[in-house]
Amino acid sequence: MATLLVPRQEVRQALEACIRAGKGLTAKAERAEATGGHGDWLELVAKWRDETEAQLNRFYEDSEVGRVFASLSETTKGPTPALAFPVAKTYHGFAVSHLQSLIDRLELAVEPLQDATAIESLHPEILSKCRKLYESGDYAEAVEKSFKIVRDRLRALTTYETGSEAFGKGKLYIDGSAAPHVDRDFQEAVKFLTMAIDRFRNEKSHTADGNISDPIRAYEYLRLSSLAMHLLDGGKVPSP
Repeated sequence: MATLLVPRQEVRQALEACIRAGKGLTAKAERAEATGGHGDWLELVAKWRDETEAQLNRFYEDSEVGRVFASLSETTKGPTPALAFPVAKTYHGFAVSHLQSLIDRLELAVEPLQDATAIESLHPEILSKCRKLYESGDYAEAVEKSFKIVRDRLRALTTYETGSEAFGKGKLYIDGSAAPHVDRDFQEAVKFLTMAIDRFRNEKSHTADGNISDPIRAYEYLRLSSLAMHLLDGGKVPSP
């Protein structure tokens, strides 16, 4: 059973792109044969083969998957390009068909377990609005954006955007305490978490922490905002 190193959908999309590129080369084979451009076509196929094999090695735990594909798309069987061309053309067709068979078997492949500490596990709203900033190295902007997202959620729930006012004047209540006798502690904990985010988000310098340029520190703040958002998902304002 094949084991994937990346999510199944990512593999499917990449293999479909490789197949499109492979079929494009099949279409060019007729032009190569008519113009004597056998060597040029073989070079294009070899480049496609190497790039596709590299993709397969990135997608599959077993490197044999890539080796099998490479053997099916061999382009050097012949003393001259013109003589190698017919065999390479046939093998190229086999290779493209093989990629389609890999797609057909994707549902049987084992997907990697999601890393609970990876960026993909952040709250969906934090992930969608902050990921590109973080991955491009704009750490301070990513963190500031995450703080704003928390503030926006507080405003949407209570019309107040700071933790102290949302839980005070706004009477925000969070579902999720472990038991009734610790509910008050739970409410206070969430309030102080949002208040801490208020303080970290300094209005004059955007963030109060001077080490925000460090990717690990920045990720920890994204995780802090993510926790706040997950907790606020259970927020409500009791009816008067």
